[in-house]
Amino acid sequence: MNLKQKSASAKLSVVGGALNLITLVFFCIYGAVYDYFDIVVFLTLALGVVCAALYALGSGKVSEILNLVAVLCVSFGVGLFFLNSYPVWADRLNNITMYGSRGTLLPVISIMVLCFVTVFLYIASCFTRKERAA
Repeated sequence: MNLKQKSASAKLSVVGGALNLITLVFFCIYGAVYDYFDIVVFLTLALGVVCAALYALGSGKVSEILNLVAVLCVSFGVGLFFLNSYPVWADRLNNITMYGSRGTLLPVISIMVLCFVTVFLYIASCFTRKERAA
């Protein structure tokens, strides 16, 4: 894939996909270390990477909406991740051990920020042209 010949939309999708992949790896490490791995969050983030790649590489009508599908996948994933991380938020912010959370806020916030930046890149990709201007 020659990135120089791609449109701004495809470039943003590739950058978003790369950041999404980094987030996915970071989430897997976090899930393994703190025993908070959620298969649905993993699948939504992985589907976001696949959609971003197919959008950047594809040329059919279906590929035109894949960056929007990636936005939906990653948004759902970060929402579910936030919901699942309530023990960490509750215990750390209130300085209690009521929920017995095993993690800290730094990786949780980092994963969420990476997801938000990824979604922003995918949305920016939605508002630029996929085809290069002649």
